[in-house]
Amino acid sequence: PKNAKGRTINANTRRYFSSNNEWVVPKRISIAEDKIEFSFIRSSGAGGQNVNKVNSQVVIRFEVMKAGWIPLEVRQRIVQNDANKVNKEGFIVLNSQEHRTQIMNKKDVLDKLHDIIMKNYPRPKIRKVRKGVSRKAKAINKEQKRRNSTVKENRKSVNF
Repeated sequence: PKNAKGRTINANTRRYFSSNNEWVVPKRISIAEDKIEFSFIRSSGAGGQNVNKVNSQVVIRFEVMKAGWIPLEVRQRIVQNDANKVNKEGFIVLNSQEHRTQIMNKKDVLDKLHDIIMKNYPRPKIRKVRKGVSRKAKAINKEQKRRNSTVKENRKSVNF
């Protein structure tokens, strides 16, 4: 995939974004359901005859990097942070079979997708890595050096 400037994007590289004031995380996003593949299959597990008759399990598939309704940097974070949910072709496959009805399972799977997107929406904080030795470590080193010095001082020959 390529970004807006035409450069190739590597999903494995970590991208750090400065905390711009213009980047706003929305409270709720609208998921473009027409861009998502829905399929309905029979659920497994308990449920009696209903399970055998009704296709109540909902499975959704959509290609993350082609989802234009999600900002590019959010798509990149989804591919990076939720790599276990993205297959080799770049599709996220989610399913739900918690409820007896297809409508409830569809709502549930869309909520799962919404949670994944919202979890990856905020920009990661730029963390500053400490350089050098801490004060505590310097104090410990100095104390160790002092002890070592006294031990060596005591080894010297004594004049009577």
